[in-house]
Amino acid sequence: MVWDFVKNFNGTPLYLDLVAESVITDGQSVDLLGCERVITLTDGRVVKETLVARDDIARSLTYHLTEGPFPFSNYYSTMRVTLISDTGGSFVDWSSVYDCDAVDAEANDHLLADQIYGAGLSQIKSRFVPTRTHA
Repeated sequence: MVWDFVKNFNGTPLYLDLVAESVITDGQSVDLLGCERVITLTDGRVVKETLVARDDIARSLTYHLTEGPFPFSNYYSTMRVTLISDTGGSFVDWSSVYDCDAVDAEANDHLLADQIYGAGLSQIKSRFVPTRTHA
C-alpha cells in the first residue's frame, strides 16, 4: 500500500507542501524509465527530474535532478519502501547523493534532510498511520 503511493513518480504534490504542481512531459507513462517530471514549487521556481530506476520487487525508485534552483549538481535521489514483517508496517528511506561546494554542504544537508525529506516523510506517514487521540 505504501509502495503503491510512493512509486507514483508524479505524486510529489501529495506529500510535499512546497510542490504546487508536477507534470510528466510528453504524455509519457509515470513508470517509464527516462520519463521527466517538471515540478513547479509554490514560489514559482521550476525543477526537472528524470526517473532513472524503478524496481517493484525491491520497492525502490531513483531519480536524477536535471535542472533546479539548488546549489548542488549531479543529484540522484532514491526512495525505498521496506516491509516490516513483525508489525505489518513499512519503513520509507529517502536518500540522495550530490556534489556541492564544501561551504554549501551543511546548508544543503539541512535543506534536503529537514525541509524536503523530513517534511515529505511526515506527510507520507500521516496518510498511513492513524492519528492517536488522548482522552
